[in-house]
Amino acid sequence: MSTKNLYQELILDHGNNPKNRKKLDFFNKDIEGFSPLCGDKVHIFIKINDENIIEDLSFTGEGCAICIAASSVMTEVVKNKSVKNTIIMANFFKKLLSGSNQSNSIILNEEDKAKLNSFSSVAKFPMRIKCATLPWIAIESAITNNVKIINIEKIK
Repeated sequence: MSTKNLYQELILDHGNNPKNRKKLDFFNKDIEGFSPLCGDKVHIFIKINDENIIEDLSFTGEGCAICIAASSVMTEVVKNKSVKNTIIMANFFKKLLSGSNQSNSIILNEEDKAKLNSFSSVAKFPMRIKCATLPWIAIESAITNNVKIINIEKIK
C-alpha cells in the first residue's frame, strides 16, 4: 500500500471514528471555533496542569470529514505535550498546509509526524485548508490569547 493511501485511510478513519470526541468532565480552557462559510464547528476542551502540560483534551462539533479528522488527530498528538510544543505543532501544521518548506526538526515522534503529514494533500485544495486548520488555530488561540470563540474567516 502506498504512503498516499495510508494517509487517506488515516484521515478517513479519524473522520468516521473520531478519537476524544466528548466534553471533558474537567477542563480549565475551552474554545469554540467555527467557519460560517462551510459550517464547520468545533468546541475544544483543554486541561492544562501546573507544569504547562496539556494533560487531557477533547472536542465536540460537527463539520466535514477533514475538520473532524483534523480535530481528532490534534487531540492525539497534543495530549501530554507542553503548551510551548503545542504552539510549535500548530505552526508546523499551518505551514504544512500552506505548502511552505519547513524543517522537520520539530519535537515530534515519527508516528505523530506521520499523522500530521497525512494532511499535506489538503494543501492542493485551498477551500479545504480552513477545514483542517480550524482546530489548530482554535487551540493556539485558546492557549495564547485566552479567547473563547473564534471565527476562522476573520483570522488572517
